[in-house]
Amino acid sequence: MRNSFPTLLLGLLLPFFISAQTTPRIFCGNELFTEMVETQYPDLAESINRTFDKAKILQAGPRTTLTIPVVVHVVWNLPEENLTDELIEAQIQVLNDDFNRMNADTGNLRSMFEWVAGSADIKFELVATERINTSTLFNIDILSGNLIPEVKHTLQGGSDGWNTENYLNIWVCNIQPLKIGPIVVGQILGFAFPPADLDNWPAGSNAPNADEDGVVIDYRVFGPDNPNPVEIPGGTSNLVVKGRTPTHEVAHYLGLRHIWGDGGTFGPNDCMQSDGVNDTPFADSESAFDCDITKNTCTGIDSFYGLDMPDLVENYMDYASEDCMNMFTKGQVEIMRNVVMGPRSGLLEMVAVDDVEPFAPLMTLQPNPASESVLVWMETSITTASALTLTDLFGRVLLHKMIPAGTISAELPLQDVPGGLYFVHLENNQFRQISKLIVNRN
Repeated sequence: MRNSFPTLLLGLLLPFFISAQTTPRIFCGNELFTEMVETQYPDLAESINRTFDKAKILQAGPRTTLTIPVVVHVVWNLPEENLTDELIEAQIQVLNDDFNRMNADTGNLRSMFEWVAGSADIKFELVATERINTSTLFNIDILSGNLIPEVKHTLQGGSDGWNTENYLNIWVCNIQPLKIGPIVVGQILGFAFPPADLDNWPAGSNAPNADEDGVVIDYRVFGPDNPNPVEIPGGTSNLVVKGRTPTHEVAHYLGLRHIWGDGGTFGPNDCMQSDGVNDTPFADSESAFDCDITKNTCTGIDSFYGLDMPDLVENYMDYASEDCMNMFTKGQVEIMRNVVMGPRSGLLEMVAVDDVEPFAPLMTLQPNPASESVLVWMETSITTASALTLTDLFGRVLLHKMIPAGTISAELPLQDVPGGLYFVHLENNQFRQISKLIVNRN
């Protein structure tokens, strides 16, 4: 597909040149992603919109808790970028609180919006934390349209993601300031790829690869009360950090748009550009990292409430201060749940690595990394015939063998397997275990 590079260049650079004449902006990278997709890959944009529309009409089914396994990749250079386990665990707790309306600040929501606040009944379970020390600097290149894909690849100075169909991968790194030449024009705090109807991705469109799906967060806004300050452009104060940037970006990953419909950033907004959610009031622009509850940017525009409502600045999908955000609406909740059970249903299929039955023998891989073959050792012999499978990041089966009851070790040949990250599965009708394997071809 032919890329419309001049149009992309104009659409991206004009706002930044304007911004550079005043003060740099802090914002979510999904604005860039939306512009890139709509300009460079119109077929992909249409596919994402189709998936979004489906998510609005799918039936959610029984209201059970949906559990999403999470892998956090800490890709660090300076010591302060290597966030502690305690901060990572605290961030997972913030996600669980925010998505289930268990956050302590729910009482800060204005009474006129209380009835529309919803709980997603989505649980985030930390499966693993990967730590990679790197010398790579992660610069977003707005000229080429790249959103630091190297952070997601070990060979490029980042960290290979776990199977992105079955795990929510969150990469935490130092996102460098956006520049036009020597001029700093903004700072992206994070971004995420929304779900797409994968079967309809256009061939040859150079859209992001499946192994790059997930969420990227700047290390300074990951975790509540992060000790690393983020300065507000043009001011003397720092952003309030309560772990809500990951909440915002994970919601993008689960299909939500900005509450103002992304108008007014890269083009005009006439107050009719919607986020596609029926129970969020219209807005023509984002908040300025404040908590202005008097803000009503679309006066005279009735929402489904039948009233001229003020902007819902308490919503996680605005750019309000993190101590102002405190809710998703019921409409947003249903979209996210439908996305988890629809285009992201693979998240519900994988058993977390450490979530095994107590009678399952512990599986270890030797060596790891491996090159010619890998020996799969069980702590004790298995009691029933089991399947041993090697899959790639896309879930494709490369090797498969049945091993009989009584087996304590088994070998998988790797001579024909390219270098990279893979998963070894050991399963039967009683248990399932998964271990990560690196095949080294250096």
